[in-house]
Amino acid sequence: MKTNYKLYTLVGLLGLSFTACELKEDLTSVYNANNAYTTEENAQEGVNGIYRYLLGATHTSNFYINDMSTDDCFKDGIAFEIYNENGLSGNVELARCYNGNWQMIGCANTAIDNISMIPESRFKTADKKPELLAEAHFLRAFAFYQLTNAFYRVPLITNGFYEADANPTLATVEELDDQIEQDLLIATNNLPDEWGTATEGASGRPTKGAAYGYLMRLNMRKAGRLREEGKDATAAWQAALMYADQVITSGKYALQAKVFDVFDPSKPETLNNNEIIFAIRASDKVPSGSSDLALYFTPWEYDMGWNNINMPLELYWKFNSDDQRLKELIVTSFDNVYGKPIKYISPKLNEVGTLRNEKSNPQIVENDAVYTKKYKYTKPGTYNYNTPNNLILLRYADVLLCKAEILNELNGPTQESVDLINKIRERAFENNNHNYTLANFASKEDMRSKLCDERLFELNMEGVRRVDLIRMGLWKDRLDAYMDLVKQKLETKEANLNARRDPNVVKNPYDLSPEWKVYPKFSNPFKPYDKRRYYPIPGVYSNKFPDLQNNRSFREQ
Repeated sequence: MKTNYKLYTLVGLLGLSFTACELKEDLTSVYNANNAYTTEENAQEGVNGIYRYLLGATHTSNFYINDMSTDDCFKDGIAFEIYNENGLSGNVELARCYNGNWQMIGCANTAIDNISMIPESRFKTADKKPELLAEAHFLRAFAFYQLTNAFYRVPLITNGFYEADANPTLATVEELDDQIEQDLLIATNNLPDEWGTATEGASGRPTKGAAYGYLMRLNMRKAGRLREEGKDATAAWQAALMYADQVITSGKYALQAKVFDVFDPSKPETLNNNEIIFAIRASDKVPSGSSDLALYFTPWEYDMGWNNINMPLELYWKFNSDDQRLKELIVTSFDNVYGKPIKYISPKLNEVGTLRNEKSNPQIVENDAVYTKKYKYTKPGTYNYNTPNNLILLRYADVLLCKAEILNELNGPTQESVDLINKIRERAFENNNHNYTLANFASKEDMRSKLCDERLFELNMEGVRRVDLIRMGLWKDRLDAYMDLVKQKLETKEANLNARRDPNVVKNPYDLSPEWKVYPKFSNPFKPYDKRRYYPIPGVYSNKFPDLQNNRSFREQ
């Protein structure tokens, strides 16, 4: 009997503009229905093909979707910052996330369907076929997890051939979670604990630990939703704890000694440090494998960055001045990259509107933000945008804080949770002088709130903040507080500017109120369980298939 292998995947899905999951540069020029997916090499190429969309699905959309819309990221006036629903409907970052993750799913579906049909005798070892399938299942689960984090509900398509004229409909949250869990469980059974160094791209492939980590995250998300709905979340928290322990007890991961060691792109040993559980890797040696990630986060005047994604002053002001996560990972002042006599300084709250001085030497420029060094650009002045920086998607510090959260949700504050938090704080402060004691936590809610803050200090600008706030039930609380501080900052700046205003030069008093009135806290207040916690499916797809306009159909409170 002749086996018919499927070459095409999600043809025309939701108007997407691709027709094949390419295994090489041009699949259709290399393979046809008679010779595709017939060997182990074909199967490996099929799995490798899924990765070509991983970067596009996450960079830079992961930051805009999960950080820019929260209290750990800032860019004045953009749609994510001020929750402009009209601007978000056609936003390119949302489209990039939606399109890129569906492309991953399409390639994964094709790989799973076709590799499953290849006889085991065509693989060199008995474990290779299950391993390749596990990798494809993990990547499909990852893509669905990303989509459901952003859009809440999406269609559920798991077959490798999808008719172009099909009318996709939204799956339930439960159906989507079940599929993600099923894929991840398959991955845990057959992914390796670590990849051998001879494996191409080994450091960027998911491991058993990554699969357990995402099962932890999935069950935590489920537990947060059940709590929101007033239902018993105990079983979900218990499952999350089991998977967190699988990561921790594996012995494969550890906190790095210094906070910058996690992100340092200058040395192989830090690029491949064992705090990283899953990351998108880049190579500055091979242009096809490089990323321009490092360019997005800092100003041109600092290191010739593009200044697209900043950190808010409001977050800077929350840090303890002894915290190495402030000292080593955040730029608050700098000299001009060209050597000009200019100093750039980020103000404290009482200083906003007072620091600029064009007559001083050096000249002082007042920044309206601070800047992360988690994605440090190492080549200023070269115009070389091939950077080696990791885009970390899951790391060990996150798992330790997650376990502390899980234990708190199950048992309230315990010494074990406190000890886990203190592991993170001892590295951050390089001593135990800032450690918590059990007496610092008055209740489960108090520990949840302090954990939320600790995660902000530790994991800012890593694409997890919005998901954290939703899961913890603190989305409205933290965004309202952030927007109140934005208002206070701008009112302070207005008062400082007017106190120094020369009416002969600036005739009318400064009025900065339009800058804070655009925030929804002051125009369209948030509800605790607001649909704006999630995003509309991009209009280019939802206008064609109206059911997709209902992706955020849950009861707001």
